[in-house]
Amino acid sequence: MKEFCRDFAIEKICGCVLVLPWTGKRFHSERPYHGFVLNDMGVERDYVFSDGTVLHTGGGALFYLPKGSTYEVKEHRGGACFCINFDAQMCGEPLCITPRKYDELHSEFHRTQTAFHRGESYASSLAMRTAYHCVYLIQREEERRYLPKGKQSLLSPAVEYLKEHFTDNAITVRALASLCDMSEVYFRRLFLDIYGTSPKEYIIEKRMAYARTLLLSGDFSVGEVATLVGYGEPCHFSREFTRRVGVSPREFTIKK
Repeated sequence: MKEFCRDFAIEKICGCVLVLPWTGKRFHSERPYHGFVLNDMGVERDYVFSDGTVLHTGGGALFYLPKGSTYEVKEHRGGACFCINFDAQMCGEPLCITPRKYDELHSEFHRTQTAFHRGESYASSLAMRTAYHCVYLIQREEERRYLPKGKQSLLSPAVEYLKEHFTDNAITVRALASLCDMSEVYFRRLFLDIYGTSPKEYIIEKRMAYARTLLLSGDFSVGEVATLVGYGEPCHFSREFTRRVGVSPREFTIKK
């Protein structure tokens, strides 16, 4: 990931929009504003810049597009995205991260875009908060790059296990810590330092991302999705999903 500009202030919010699937411009010449963009899950696009730089963005990606840049958008898998445009005295290069608390960030962008769409008086303030949250997430991701590789590798047994078993509702933090041959207290602290969230939240976020994919497929009922992502009770799943996504699983299916 390229280094993000660290010393700047956002001067003005220029709007927050929802770009629906297959509706965005393909060519952009001298972009008038800086922008933070958040992809929906399942999206895959390349941004090919005039200097030859290619920024690949996948589902759930958060990325930065610099003011004045010229680029072509190559769509591989369609989907919606949110964009906050702003003015700032800064120079930066395009970059992309995968936010660890995607559902919370998605809800934040959704609230901001809704406020702009309704013409609420607080819309710009809400967008300013969301934009600075994006700055924070990007800078935190940069800091994690410099954590000793040895410390990251200590968590590899647990992370690799979770890739295949995050839907197992019998998972415990104690068991994950044992896989890494460390105490539960140290495991929690190291996990938070590296991944920016607790082990429990990490598991929930993976489950919610998987749930969104299953719901969007239209092949499963809410109860079936609850079981597939690791919840014994559909009502428990629905509460978690609604809290993080902003709508219930049933409403999410209707609006897809």
